[in-house]
Amino acid sequence: MRVAEEYKTKMVGRSFLYVFEGRAIEVVYRTKDFMHLTGVDTNSSAEQFYKDAIRKKLKPKQIFFSSRHPYDLCMKKMTQLGNLCKVIDSELFMLEDTETNTFTYKFGLTDLQLTVCLSEDTNSNGTVVGDHYIARSFRVEDSFERADGAFEVQYIFSKRNDTRKYDTIMYMDKRMKIEDLPSGVQEKLDDSLLRCKG
Repeated sequence: MRVAEEYKTKMVGRSFLYVFEGRAIEVVYRTKDFMHLTGVDTNSSAEQFYKDAIRKKLKPKQIFFSSRHPYDLCMKKMTQLGNLCKVIDSELFMLEDTETNTFTYKFGLTDLQLTVCLSEDTNSNGTVVGDHYIARSFRVEDSFERADGAFEVQYIFSKRNDTRKYDTIMYMDKRMKIEDLPSGVQEKLDDSLLRCKG
């Protein structure tokens, strides 16, 4: 599964800082969330599903559909799943309080074709366990009408999870300047990025 390989090489093990309207959120894309983004049901653990997808060893008996994960929804997701990596390096909108039939996500990233819904990382008791957001749902739709607010993403920065500061610009609105970033965002950036102009 090509998208699993791209997810692994471009997204897993990295943190992404999305800057919009003078605010910023940090997002991580985890291996255990990949299966849910595909829209299928499985009798494998989320981690095993991901490993098998990477190794191209998924078997038909591992994948099935249910009322929670219907076939037509999965097929709809599969048409855009190959574009999932667009949410780390392309022009996007940040949606706030994105409502679905079953849940309200604090944020959503959309390119008008697909939306990745984000929520805080919580443990099984519902306690927030980090200061980053995680990808919880993948929707093939324009979700503007489902959100309370929509803002242009002005920057996307990236770093490896084992480093302290963001050292890579994945996307930058050409109208923006690094020196105009809020001080709280600048503190998260590597000095080499702060020396970039315009």
